[in-house]
Amino acid sequence: MKFKIGDFVRFVDEPIEGHITSFQSNEIAGVTDDSGFEIPVPINKITLVHGNMRRDDDDINLSSTTTDSPTPFVERGIYLGIAGDQRDGLAKFYFINHTSYDILTSVSEINGAKRIGIFAEKILAKDFIQFYTANFSNIGKWPNLDIQILLFCKSPHIAVETLSKEVRVKPVDIIHSKETDDILGDKIWRFELDKPEENIGLDKLKDHFISHRPNQR
Repeated sequence: MKFKIGDFVRFVDEPIEGHITSFQSNEIAGVTDDSGFEIPVPINKITLVHGNMRRDDDDINLSSTTTDSPTPFVERGIYLGIAGDQRDGLAKFYFINHTSYDILTSVSEINGAKRIGIFAEKILAKDFIQFYTANFSNIGKWPNLDIQILLFCKSPHIAVETLSKEVRVKPVDIIHSKETDDILGDKIWRFELDKPEENIGLDKLKDHFISHRPNQR
């Protein structure tokens, strides 16, 4: 079986579970458990745990996705969130959907001109999912991520384009304080993926320079 970074696996001979955070020589994988320690283990001694990476003991608020009274339609608020303590070593990457859309996500690791798929899943409105793990000690080597997000809603709504982002989290991005995310229920570093691009007024700046250009004789 071929594994990849971020896979959630279980040890064959021991009651240990964790995420693959590195590959070493001689068919050895580094598996980091919830304690933050990376454990070297032969690849033939682990098995993939299928599912959407949500733990059974996570506190899932099912009422957040249904309601008896009408609520305003939320068009924006899709986040990439990173949870974990740098002292513990393990960083967990989440998609957090604060919108009223269901979203289809696809994540690939950028490797030059090629893409390597690492995650694809549906996320309901007002819900979240973990899609990747990494070690804080290797933050300088965290991959460039190609993220594609398709928004879906059965109710009438204004047409929206597919979100397409290239994201790489760098050490400077997590020097600021964490913020609490109500849906995830944890303090995280949070990056808005559907934030409108800022218009810095290049057209106006161009017109200004053209209009003030000295007359050529």
